[in-house]
Amino acid sequence: MEYEVTVREQSSYQCEECDKGFYSKASVRYHSYEHSNAWPYQCKQCGRGFGTKYLLKRHMAKHSDERPHRCDICQLRFKFKNVLSTHMIIHDEQNPFRCGQCNKSCVSKSDLEIHMIKHSDLRPHKCDVCHSTFKYKKCLIAHMNIHDQQNPFICETCNKIFYSKSNLKLHMTVHSEERPFECNICNATFKRKFNLKCHEKEHVEDGD
Repeated sequence: MEYEVTVREQSSYQCEECDKGFYSKASVRYHSYEHSNAWPYQCKQCGRGFGTKYLLKRHMAKHSDERPHRCDICQLRFKFKNVLSTHMIIHDEQNPFRCGQCNKSCVSKSDLEIHMIKHSDLRPHKCDVCHSTFKYKKCLIAHMNIHDQQNPFICETCNKIFYSKSNLKLHMTVHSEERPFECNICNATFKRKFNLKCHEKEHVEDGD
């Protein structure tokens, strides 16, 4: 899988307390609240502080039993609109083929058949070299690179060897100070997009 890394300019704003770098004045200001604990907006129920009125409003839903966003199909209610949007995928008529084990919906019968392998012990794709078996053909193709050492990809910093350019590219973030993926809620930054996605789920779960 290719991981696209966006090159950003070197951070030009620094926190006077800890010298942490940021890419905007707003990010520095938000970060400064962590040192002073002088958040401009504070929850009266749990004392948690927020940098904007919008974030406080979203957080307050956590303390409420109100679920204003309703699914018009099954009548389930949700606190947040984005959670309702995620739920609506279940009812998407464009994905009529549904797995009987996990309720995942697929756009075609062939996609459903491929998905069902996940729930089985079948490993139909076999390596002719070492006889390892795999559930999916794409996993076998990726595995075959291990046996082809004619053109390995080597990290020039630590000499670690990789058998695909994409894996080497992903590895290089370890040696870089770049954190190109930024949370648009709290301005936290991450080296990898996957880590940002995991972080954003925490905001949804906490109701931030």
